[in-house]
Amino acid sequence: MEIEVKLYGQLRRYRPANVPGAPHHPFRFSVAVGSTAVSVATQLGIPDGLINAISLNGETADPHTPLKVNDQLGLFPPSAGGSKKVNS
Repeated sequence: MEIEVKLYGQLRRYRPANVPGAPHHPFRFSVAVGSTAVSVATQLGIPDGLINAISLNGETADPHTPLKVNDQLGLFPPSAGGSKKVNS
């Protein structure tokens, strides 16, 4: 089945090379029935711990929610920020 995936921030580097379009655009992706955001991330080669949040059809969702045909999945990395500790 096909879903639409949008990768944010540093996750864009995991966009498949054979997918047309700009890195920040969503893309169609074939997944097996019963796939979840976790299995999609694995299929895309995204390492564990690199996804901080997901959206499913514009809403926050559990990463283990089964996906359906034409779902829109957004994958978000941890946000950057904070301060860097400087040693004396």
